[in-house]
Amino acid sequence: MKRNTIILIIIVVIIAGAMFIFLPGLLQVPSITPSPTPSWAPTLSPTPSPTSSTPFDQSVSDGTITIHFPSLDFGLATNPQQVLTKAYIPPCGEHFDYCLYYIGNAYTGTNFESAGIRIFKRTDLTTQAQCLTTPPTNYTTMTPTSTAVFADYAVSEFSPLGDAGMGHYASGTLYRLACHNACYEFETRIGQTQFLNYPTGSIKEFTLANQTTLTGMLGSILSGITLPSGNTVSLPQMQ
Repeated sequence: MKRNTIILIIIVVIIAGAMFIFLPGLLQVPSITPSPTPSWAPTLSPTPSPTSSTPFDQSVSDGTITIHFPSLDFGLATNPQQVLTKAYIPPCGEHFDYCLYYIGNAYTGTNFESAGIRIFKRTDLTTQAQCLTTPPTNYTTMTPTSTAVFADYAVSEFSPLGDAGMGHYASGTLYRLACHNACYEFETRIGQTQFLNYPTGSIKEFTLANQTTLTGMLGSILSGITLPSGNTVSLPQMQ
């Protein structure tokens, strides 16, 4: 009996020892190292806030039409001497009541030369038909590229217009507006010098994309012309 007890004690001690050695390893929870972010995972950047356009903080009116424009980008002249930007091809041609000319510096260092809108009341065109169809000066056979008649006004477009000389050239469009027994014309113009005339690397090119952007700025001014009724004039290319 005593011998059996001793054997039992020995067995218990052996089992206890084995549990002391192996059980902690069996019960230990393995640590988990986070996997690194895959190299192909995109990096998300905050979406930039849209930039506000230059405010149209100035306006000019003759009592019938009102034109709004951003003074940060455009100057206003009532005669050629007031046009502060000097160029071989000026921003506005002859005969204007108002000239809105570009004064921004976005195209400094390029072959861009000038841009503007010539505004002129045509007192010699006394009927709506004359206003809409009379060719622009120096374009004796030109006919409107488009015409539209509305309840209280009518508009026409003559395009394209151009000018050139001595390595300089300009392009633009002329619009006519017949309203309140008056005739107005608005001529856009963008002037450039020949880029290939400059030594390589001396200036940057005024690109087609630049011209499109500037044309859009001129168009945004024209698309804001308002009448005494408060209606906004819809010029052909703006429709």
